[in-house]
Amino acid sequence: MIDLKNITDTHCHLQHERFSEDLDSVLINIEEKMAFVIVSGANILWNREAIKISSKSKNIYSTIGLHPIDAAKLSKKEFDNELKYIEDNSDLIVGIGEIGLDWHWEKDETMREIQKERFILFLKLAKKLDIPVVIHSWDAESEVLNILESEKMKKVVMHCFSGDLSELSRALNLGFYISVSTVILRSKGTRKIARDCPLDKMLLETDAPYLWLNGKRNVPWNTEVAAEKIAQIRKITTAQVLEATLKNAKRVFGI
Repeated sequence: MIDLKNITDTHCHLQHERFSEDLDSVLINIEEKMAFVIVSGANILWNREAIKISSKSKNIYSTIGLHPIDAAKLSKKEFDNELKYIEDNSDLIVGIGEIGLDWHWEKDETMREIQKERFILFLKLAKKLDIPVVIHSWDAESEVLNILESEKMKKVVMHCFSGDLSELSRALNLGFYISVSTVILRSKGTRKIARDCPLDKMLLETDAPYLWLNGKRNVPWNTEVAAEKIAQIRKITTAQVLEATLKNAKRVFGI
């Protein structure tokens, strides 16, 4: 039998406008159905909203950072100010993220270099604060892993990981956690990752409101559906997946 209180979502965006009309009822559902949820920042406004939302419930936490595209677009002063904001509010968060590199949308080499420089500054801050990082690495997995290894990062969550199996192996050898999203319902690549990732290094996420079926709004408790698919692939029970991923999330985020 599945214990609903073992359900986690380690990465969602409840500050998105698609939650603006019914956020309170979503928060009630989370409190009733889930162990905990982590709301992730990705830009200046969302960082503040993530902290605000996490203050509303005992089982909602937050990470704050800048999506690599957003990070590269800021002036140096704006970026430095956001680094300071993160440091000043580090007691209110459980990690820095999402941060990383995005080669899918960014093709300009100058902007890619800015992404790299600012990614490294985030990593140095995370080491200073001794908190984990949540990594965005769309079409840049190899470069991201090079930087994480060079910076000797230990507490790392690969958000919505979509690398190939050799990159998965490399991330695991570095001790990183792999977050499997609800995109597993339609992605063969994600199903291979769920098959090959050790259960003690796996996390669950929705990236809500994104990554649900037919463009519909995703919600945090849909990680249960992802867990069912993982269980089917690995020929274990859904309860085993939920229990393991809860334990892993508590461990890496210090919850």
